[in-house]
Amino acid sequence: MSLNQRVFYACQAVAIAPRGTATLTNNHIVHGMQSVGMSSTFSLDQVFELGQIEIYENIEDVSDLEVTMEKVIDGYKLIYDLTTSGACKTDLVAASKSRCDVHVAIFDDGVSQATGVPRNVCYNSGMYVSSVSYNYSVDGSATESVTCVGNDRFWNSTTAGVIATSPTAIWGATSDLLGTGGAPIDGDDAPKSGVVRRVDVDIEAMDSAGGLPAEVKSQGGNDPVGIGGNFHIQSISVSTDFGQEQIQELGRFGPYHRYASFPVEVSCDFEVIATKGDLINVSGDAPNLSNQAIIVMDTAGTVIDLGNKNKLSSVSYSGGDTGGGNANITYSYSNFNTMTVNGGSL
Repeated sequence: MSLNQRVFYACQAVAIAPRGTATLTNNHIVHGMQSVGMSSTFSLDQVFELGQIEIYENIEDVSDLEVTMEKVIDGYKLIYDLTTSGACKTDLVAASKSRCDVHVAIFDDGVSQATGVPRNVCYNSGMYVSSVSYNYSVDGSATESVTCVGNDRFWNSTTAGVIATSPTAIWGATSDLLGTGGAPIDGDDAPKSGVVRRVDVDIEAMDSAGGLPAEVKSQGGNDPVGIGGNFHIQSISVSTDFGQEQIQELGRFGPYHRYASFPVEVSCDFEVIATKGDLINVSGDAPNLSNQAIIVMDTAGTVIDLGNKNKLSSVSYSGGDTGGGNANITYSYSNFNTMTVNGGSL
């Protein structure tokens, strides 16, 4: 068997399973995946001594691992759902404690899809969700990005006495993932509901559910066809970062737990074509803001609910200069500790 000359998108597959899952199935495969990146940061603590310039000892501390993944929103189960075993539908507290195993398999670069026995398998064990973001834009496809953090990563047959089953064995424990009873992604793989584009963002449903802030709707006008709200929204982005701090203890090398740094801020930005100016009045003598409900919905079934205590954190008005561009307004909102995400299925 010849060696791989490169690794490209057609010869990679990612599976996400609850922590400790011993048998992967096709239900753990992430569909619509656009990119996956992994990094390892080794912490080193230098000790010197009087009397010599040479280092006394370069002490290795626990390493930090990251896996960053992005997929299109396409009706298949979301990464956030897979990494939290569905806890994302409950609240941020439950989601922050959930742990998962992220498997990245690299296949033969001479085949048309990820099938057969992988050349190499990377197993990221006991990962916590660190950050999540969703982006909808008038240009391109809607995407979900998730970063997971942890401290254990093993390749191929290595276990280091930390995990019971090697990465290669876990991936190959079912015929489905070896391609004999199917393949992780076959040549006919297609979006479950269609990839979400600008027309699939359900502005009308969001408005009907009371999920559009009044400031965002202020740029709207008459809609002769009665479709889509006519609010001139160009993009919507939602993001949050858990932090995931480590707790150490005497007698143990690695952390015994990671925890989210509550309160956790959840941000949401709406970019809108300006038709009237930003219309935000600001008084230095009295409060200016009120709570707003935000719900983001699309026709693939995604519902991102940020609750009803979002407040405008900033507004910016720009563009419309002599270069000929349009004036845009970005309304930025934030809340704390409130975000549930539903949508997508296997």
